[in-house]
Amino acid sequence: MGTVQRPNRLFLLVIFYLSAALAACSSGGGSSSHSNRDITPDSFTLTAPNGVDPTKVDFGDEIVSAPVTITGIDGPAPVSITGGEFKIDNGAFTSTPTTIRNGQSIQVKVQSPIKAEQTATAILTIGGIEASFTVTTGPDTTPPEVSILFPPLASMTEGQTLFVRGTVKDVHGKLEDGAVTVNGVEAELELNEAKDEGTWSVTVDLQPGENVVEVTAIDVAKNAIEEDKPSVRSRRVESIVGESFPDDVVPFSEPISIGLHTVGGKTSALVTDPSEQAVIAVDLLTGERTSFSDNDKQVDNPLEYPWSIHVAGGDQIYVFDWDFQNPRIYTLDGAGKREIFLRKNDPENSIVQPFGLYLRASSNGASLYLADRSKIIRYDVKTKDREIISDSVNGVPDLNNPIKDAVDMTFSESKGQFIVIDALGDNSIYYVNPQTGSRNKIEINETLAITGGSVLAGKFFVAVETTQKRISIIDLDSGSVTPVATSEMDSVNLLREPRGVVVSPNGGYLLVVDRSLRAIVAIDLDHHHQVVLSKFE
Repeated sequence: MGTVQRPNRLFLLVIFYLSAALAACSSGGGSSSHSNRDITPDSFTLTAPNGVDPTKVDFGDEIVSAPVTITGIDGPAPVSITGGEFKIDNGAFTSTPTTIRNGQSIQVKVQSPIKAEQTATAILTIGGIEASFTVTTGPDTTPPEVSILFPPLASMTEGQTLFVRGTVKDVHGKLEDGAVTVNGVEAELELNEAKDEGTWSVTVDLQPGENVVEVTAIDVAKNAIEEDKPSVRSRRVESIVGESFPDDVVPFSEPISIGLHTVGGKTSALVTDPSEQAVIAVDLLTGERTSFSDNDKQVDNPLEYPWSIHVAGGDQIYVFDWDFQNPRIYTLDGAGKREIFLRKNDPENSIVQPFGLYLRASSNGASLYLADRSKIIRYDVKTKDREIISDSVNGVPDLNNPIKDAVDMTFSESKGQFIVIDALGDNSIYYVNPQTGSRNKIEINETLAITGGSVLAGKFFVAVETTQKRISIIDLDSGSVTPVATSEMDSVNLLREPRGVVVSPNGGYLLVVDRSLRAIVAIDLDHHHQVVLSKFE
């Protein structure tokens, strides 16, 4: 009998487990349960909240729809969106697909266009049902924005005409030909593909004496600048002999070097004048000259023959005072007060003719670099520790590409190199590595007699040639030379003895100190016209 019972038990067990498995499949599985749920919601509509007209929304605003409650589903329904974002109940706005349950509310957010009478639409999909939320911007009622890049706000010219150029932009609409006029003269306009911004230029006639130049812009929607028109004052005289501009209160005798000094958002030019034994501030908005640092304001530490200036910040100004017996380097604070930083009779810090000055900050602190004849010297600003990083005579780091008589120095951030001007060297300019001191000649396409310079937009160098009365732009990558100021380009307001140069704060023109003119001349970079910013006769 035992042999008969064992198969029966096994048979019963197999039937039991098979029945249990079938019961589990029919009663508990997630896939079978969800396949019977309704995840298609009742139709719903997305509307604007009370008080918002979706056909006249503001420009560039985030518009949120009124909340709508989702009904008609008995399981989590998939949610997705294009052209905007959504949020469920009190959650955060998102564009990431998720799910929503019956009775939950949803809102949609869309970004309105920045242009007039244009639409933006977000399409929300829940369980295969779509609803859209569309907003339209109102009409354009904003005038274009216009700016003047050249000339400076106050300037003087010997000519009977004035070249003016600038930019125009219409944030909410479009522009067309004839959009910009200057003193009633239509400007030449170059627009971008969208026709909402561009550059303009025009030449207008002047009358003897003071002229006010008014710029007006109008867009396609006929919005025009009616108030607070940007303007530039200019003045034309029959001859500037005997005429100072804007006044003769503070003289220029022989302005040499120039730097830009910004305090409280207002920028002035600081100019060294050896004959006046002073550093003179020139207001870039008016051309007015005031004494920034002189021997009347400060008796101790007198200026003898201030030559080079480097302005690194509001209270980081360095001046080389070319006293032949005891050359010094002064620090000036933001109010023009002087203190001696270095002088020749310091036994370990002897200087000769450091015409080039440049302050650089690093993780180890700030250092003042000097281009002193054949040497490039680094001084720690706090400790005054001295290091000769380059010496062409004594072979530091080697004798290659020797610099014989440095007359100016600046720094190219994009190249990570000093640019040193050698008055005696062939082609005159060299890179000097601030860490290793290695020197490399900058190859240019023609021979120039460079006496000063400045860096423009990283890869360009503004070269001043005093004896040739010429200003050129050197492409540091290709070595090509482009003249921007010669007697052939503009016969008005001719340069006589250009010395220092800086790029204006807006980058649209150069400010050149002319020693013989006793003036600062502004030179347009694009069209090479010249006006006088400040002058003393």
